Amino acid sequence: MEFQETAPLAHQALESEGRRRFVAQAGMVTVSMALGGSGLASAAVPQPLNAWPQGPGRALRVGLLLPDASPYPLLGAQLLAGARAFAAQPGSSPLQFTPVVYGSRPSQAEPVVAHLLASGQVDLLAGFVCANTAAQWEPLLAAHQVPLLVGDAGANALAPQARSEWVVRNSLGYWQAAWAAGRWAAKALGPRALVAVGPADSGFDQLPAFERGFASAGGRVQATMFTSAPDGTSRLDALARQVRQTRPDFVYALASGAGTSAFRQFWNTSAMASQVPLVAAGMLAEDMAAFSLAGQVWAARASQVPPGNSATAAPGVSGSTPFHLLGYEMAQRMHAAALTSSGRAGGLALAAGMASAVLQTPRGRIHLDPATGETVAPIYLHGLHQGPGAAPMALPTVGAAACLGVCETLTSRVAGTYLTA
Repeated sequence: MEFQETAPLAHQALESEGRRRFVAQAGMVTVSMALGGSGLASAAVPQPLNAWPQGPGRALRVGLLLPDASPYPLLGAQLLAGARAFAAQPGSSPLQFTPVVYGSRPSQAEPVVAHLLASGQVDLLAGFVCANTAAQWEPLLAAHQVPLLVGDAGANALAPQARSEWVVRNSLGYWQAAWAAGRWAAKALGPRALVAVGPADSGFDQLPAFERGFASAGGRVQATMFTSAPDGTSRLDALARQVRQTRPDFVYALASGAGTSAFRQFWNTSAMASQVPLVAAGMLAEDMAAFSLAGQVWAARASQVPPGNSATAAPGVSGSTPFHLLGYEMAQRMHAAALTSSGRAGGLALAAGMASAVLQTPRGRIHLDPATGETVAPIYLHGLHQGPGAAPMALPTVGAAACLGVCETLTSRVAGTYLTA
């Protein structure tokens, strides 16, 4: 396998130590876009690449859009590392990456997309951006015949009106994991839940997905409480009081960024662990799975390699972060598209190849639901209190049937990319 990548490029002075580490480790360029008048006022752009060579083994030139994510400063570097891990395997299609840091908001990504397309130096765009916003870029993608592969956490469902044949999504499936965890918890733990959610997690579809999955199995959310105020002031003591007063069957919790460690430490040191079970999801589940915890704790995880799944483990992926795994899967999907579209003209051939690919990845078999565009992947429930050797429980996947009539209402109440702001 031939792996090609552009040489590291000079980047602008960065504002934080986390961002300096991120860019330095990933070897990527920061693009600073200022819109004014009729176009871009200034931009630091990737160095020109060689023309895409024709014939067998030609390199697929990928513009990789990576966020400057303050809650997870190394998100982009880990995504790129995962893509490299797949590309380093023998037999992979040659991939030539141009990694670019765009900022943290979709409005910052759009001019970068336009500039990369105008350069004529990319055959495919890929990145950690908002899938629903990305569909609005369809006219631009179609004009340049370049498709976009979105890799994200899947905190939002795909809005039906935002579907585009030019935009393909490979997600970690967080909203589907929330739905599945809700159905399981209503039957296994009881019908009364108290929801604890961080401010940064409350506006995305994974929260109502849990509520709807829970209700579909006879559950009812007694109360929803924030774990902290918008200014960062902790509200965990109020959560503990609410648990003592209402005695729910379990607590369902979502958190990200610094909120994950704060919640984990609180849970381990408070009396709540001995009073009620905890079901954690999203990035909180990823964080808690790495620690020894008090009480009965369940983690709904769609992103990490499940224990004992060594048959599909790949170099550089097993035991790594969910962003690493996501980058690995994105490169794997690009590889599948390059094989199926070889020799055919038009960017839609690449898009169709990515959309139709069925992948065997470190977390299991993954395909994209043709009816909804959603990623269909295994969902695992880990009993963290059961010890490191305990096998995870597989929950039913969430596909078109479960989504019918629901995805129309789970449509991105927050216009932004989860985990980046």
